[in-house]
Amino acid sequence: FLILPQQTARAEAVTASPTIVGINKQIANVEAWPGIENLEPMFELKLSVDAMTAGIVADSKNYPYIKKRLDKFFKGSILSEKNFYFGVGLQYMNDIKYTSGELPNYVVMDKQARYDALELTMQNLEGLKSVLGKDGADAGIIEGYAKDSQAALASWFAMIPTNELKAVEELFVHVKKADVNRDGRLSDDELASLSVEEQQVWKKRVDKFG
Repeated sequence: FLILPQQTARAEAVTASPTIVGINKQIANVEAWPGIENLEPMFELKLSVDAMTAGIVADSKNYPYIKKRLDKFFKGSILSEKNFYFGVGLQYMNDIKYTSGELPNYVVMDKQARYDALELTMQNLEGLKSVLGKDGADAGIIEGYAKDSQAALASWFAMIPTNELKAVEELFVHVKKADVNRDGRLSDDELASLSVEEQQVWKKRVDKFG
């Protein structure tokens, strides 16, 4: 879901709505988190949403390109990119292993908060697509949908430990650096430039998600 060519390896700082982020902190105790390979596609989505929001705020000339990209993101019904990322997010959430002694109600609340953040992200992206398709749409409304989608996704990531986020960011940066020919895939030679651990993680990511 790459939106702007100038997207960088690191996400820009997010200024999120407190009403969205404030209710989305980790609620239940977690014993084990899913592998980083399961989080990497969602990190790519986050970078794209950050870049999209920056592009919308920077210049209205970016609107047509972003609208075209969002059309593609939602196109295809069951096989859409939207459903792919929603599914990846859900799988990551479902693979979280909570501590055995955690109260069931807390686990339910934690799962619901994660789901709500992901759903709100997609709802705002779809709202953005819709408003971008209207002639003379107000720039404030357009920016509002973009920023709200960014804030909602940031709140989903806010429920994941910092060390997990650091690990997935480092993997992303190293893979991008290894992809010398910029074709989006790592050849055997390019893969060899990663650490042994990162090679294993990336192979799992590719096997699972392509």
